[in-house]
Amino acid sequence: MLKKILLLLWAVLILLPGSPINGRADADPTSIENPDLSSLQFKRIAVMPFLLGKLESPEKPIEKPLSQSLPQLYVDSANLEEGADRIMTRLVNDLLKNRLPDQMVSMEEAAAVYTDVIRDPTLDTPRKLAKKTGKNLQADLVVVGTLWRFREKGTDKEMPDSSASVAFAVYLIEVASGKRLWRNAFDGTQKALSEDVLGGLKQGKIGLRWVSVNELARYGVKNVFRKFPLR
Repeated sequence: MLKKILLLLWAVLILLPGSPINGRADADPTSIENPDLSSLQFKRIAVMPFLLGKLESPEKPIEKPLSQSLPQLYVDSANLEEGADRIMTRLVNDLLKNRLPDQMVSMEEAAAVYTDVIRDPTLDTPRKLAKKTGKNLQADLVVVGTLWRFREKGTDKEMPDSSASVAFAVYLIEVASGKRLWRNAFDGTQKALSEDVLGGLKQGKIGLRWVSVNELARYGVKNVFRKFPLR
C-alpha cells in the first residue's frame, strides 16, 4: 500500500503543471479584461456575426485592432472550417442570452440587420461595423468577435494526428462612442492524452478523451466569458 501511495505522489509531481488544453484565455485582473462596468446602464445588447480575421493575439499584438480596415484582417482559410463563424456567433449569443435574457437581441435579428448594413470594404473597420449594426438595431452595446483558427482534429494535412484547435477574440463595444469596454481572447489546442493525465482530471468538463472542435470552441467561450463584466 505504501509503495502505491509513493508512486501516486510521484505521478502528481510529474504531471501537476499541465492541462488538457495547450492554450490560454487572457485574464489579467488589472487590464481591460476586468473593467468595472457595474454602473453601466443599457437596454439592448447584440452579438455581431463573427469576423474571419485575426485582430490581435498575445504573440502578435496589433495596435488599435478595432480600427484596422477589414482587408488587413485576412486570415488563412485553411485553418477555418466552413460555417465556423456561425458556430462561434451562436455559442456566444446563447451564453449571453442565458445571462441577459431581457436585454439580448436575437441572433436572427442581429444577423439580418448586419447583412443590410451599407458598407465600404476598403474603409470599414470592425469598430465602424459595430457602430452601424448597433445603431440600426437600436442597441447600446455590441459584442464583436474575430476568429482565426477553427480546425477539427485530424484535418491538418501536414499533421494527420493533429488535435482540435480554436483561436478567437471578443470585444464589447459601446455603440454611441465606439469605445472598447472589454476584450478577451482564447487560443487553445488539445494536448495528446498521454501528456497530461492529471490535467484531464482537473478539467473535468473536457475529461480524458479527445474532443471535437465544437466542444473545444464551447469550452473556450465559457472560459473567456467567465470575466465578462455584465451579469
